[in-house]
Amino acid sequence: MYTIRCDLPRNREPWNTSLEHRCKKLIDAYQQGKKIAAMLYHHADTSTFRYRCYNVEKASEQSTQWQSVYFFMNELDQLQKLLPCIHVLVLTRLKWEHGLDFLVEKAHARKIPVLYDVDDLVFTTQYLKLVTNTLNVHFGHETDYDFWFSYISRQEYLAAMADGFITTNDFLGHKLSERFGKPYSIIVNSLNAEQVSVSNECVRQKRLLKSRNPFEIGYFSGTPSHINDFKVVAPEITQLLQDCPGINLRVVGFMEFPQSMQPLIQAGRVQFSPLVDFLELQRLIAQVDVNIVPLVENTFTNCKSELKFFEASAVNTITVATPTFTYRNAIEHGKTGFLCKQGQWYDCLKSIYEQKIDANAIVKQANAYCLNTYHGQAFVEQIEQAYAKFL
Repeated sequence: MYTIRCDLPRNREPWNTSLEHRCKKLIDAYQQGKKIAAMLYHHADTSTFRYRCYNVEKASEQSTQWQSVYFFMNELDQLQKLLPCIHVLVLTRLKWEHGLDFLVEKAHARKIPVLYDVDDLVFTTQYLKLVTNTLNVHFGHETDYDFWFSYISRQEYLAAMADGFITTNDFLGHKLSERFGKPYSIIVNSLNAEQVSVSNECVRQKRLLKSRNPFEIGYFSGTPSHINDFKVVAPEITQLLQDCPGINLRVVGFMEFPQSMQPLIQAGRVQFSPLVDFLELQRLIAQVDVNIVPLVENTFTNCKSELKFFEASAVNTITVATPTFTYRNAIEHGKTGFLCKQGQWYDCLKSIYEQKIDANAIVKQANAYCLNTYHGQAFVEQIEQAYAKFL
């Protein structure tokens, strides 16, 4: 493990800007000759909104062709007034409601393409049972069934109104095309400038340090919805910790663990950190020796983004992941990280612990790949191409 200290910026929610500021940004860009993509989301959060709206808006500031600007559902009236300046309307993982009917109708009357942006397999009830089983959802009451059916079917209903889709990878894109028979474009999840700045400082410090005991395996999905994912690797992690007293497991968040791990938890070999903001998370990822991303392999998890790989790579931390569609396409096994099926985790993690691999070469290649793919000019060009496809 490493001890990393960073002076993090005070503003951990840089997306909290006024409606007036965002309207001015849109109008200024329009007057400068840029095309405008207006993105609509329900309210600011640190997950889907940050990746699908905030990061895209900030990156598009570097484009000479497009400017994305985000709005929220309580700003619908103002967004409708701005339709004459808008070239593409993007509905980001929204659930249907009456106000959106009116907005889509007005956009179509102006021949503005309406796109639905979705980053998960939550747009068709065909996969409702698979999704809830994978997420370990407990259906104890009638309200649980009503919530999940409504949550997915309202997205499905709204998505059907769209002219096309924006999504994070081709596996998910093909599922959208199968369901709706309409085209899609890819805008990957990405690193924003604030993350890159903090990550660069973490990397600078790590280059001056040597990892000290204990060797830490980091698991950064510590919520109950990921218990089935962790079960994929739990027996091998348990055995590894039992065989190697110099290894600990660091979990960010809280979740249930198998009974076989309770003695290790009680002995302090499994350490817990509370959920943190997106910048503090980069520091915590930087402090561990290896980042694990175990996933149940199914249609739902094959749709998932590779964000846990590129966020770890930004701070020079090796990732070991289940070879789902996105991780298989993002990680070059043995060169930028490792891909493990069940039965392969123990040996892989132990080889990293015993320094049988060139960790410095791997993190260097992974860092360069991720900064070139999920940040900077390549990402800006992907945004431009994704929108241009629908004009």
